[in-house]
Amino acid sequence: MSLDAFAGRAASLIAGLNDTDTGQSFAEEAQRWIEAAETCVLMRIDQLRLIGGLPRHEPPLTVEQRLHRLQDLLRLWAEGCLYAVDERLFADILNRRRERR
Repeated sequence: MSLDAFAGRAASLIAGLNDTDTGQSFAEEAQRWIEAAETCVLMRIDQLRLIGGLPRHEPPLTVEQRLHRLQDLLRLWAEGCLYAVDERLFADILNRRRERR
C-alpha cells in the first residue's frame, strides 16, 4: 500500500467513525471501527522501519484510550503526517493480537 493509500484509508476511517446510521449500537459500531483502524495500523507498521523496541511491558490500553489514540494517529496520517508513530498504541495492538493466537 502506498503512502497516499494510507492517507486515503485513514481519512475514510475517520469519516466512517462519524457515520452512525448502520443501526448497530454505539459499542458494536466502535468495536467494528477499532478493528478496521487496527488493521490499517498493522499494515502501516509492516512498512515502517522502527529502530529499537516497542514498549511492550506497558499495561494494556483501555478501549477509550485505544479509540482516542487510533483517532489521533489516523487523523495525522490523513493530514499527510504518514511517519507519525504511537509506539504505545503499536505495542498494545501487537500484544493483544498475539494473545488471540
